[in-house]
Amino acid sequence: MIALEIISSTLTALGVGLLLAAVAIRLIYGSWISTHAISFEHEGHAYLRWHDHRYRIIEALWSGQVEPRGTARPDPPPSGEEIGIYFHVRRPVTFSLRAPYRGTRGLAVVGLCLAVLGVLVGFLPG
Repeated sequence: MIALEIISSTLTALGVGLLLAAVAIRLIYGSWISTHAISFEHEGHAYLRWHDHRYRIIEALWSGQVEPRGTARPDPPPSGEEIGIYFHVRRPVTFSLRAPYRGTRGLAVVGLCLAVLGVLVGFLPG
């Protein structure tokens, strides 16, 4: 009986903690929006051009992208090619080729599963 209560409370606390961590990460770093960008060259440098969420035209250097540590930066696409990107809402010039914070969804799902499992274990007959 006591062991089930300890397991239940531990799972619930751990699950809620993981959920709060995922929410905190998303709130601290803000939201990102996916869009399509057109590549072009200007004075020998590769750029991308896209519309932000307020329909302003944003231009950014290809070298200004945000990539996870340890990953090689890909070569710029040929001029005129359309590619999918993610840009930061507060700083539209900040962009990434990969979906940012992919781990936070997994963290939230695991946290939710642990919290629900902890609550369900609490209802088991002792």
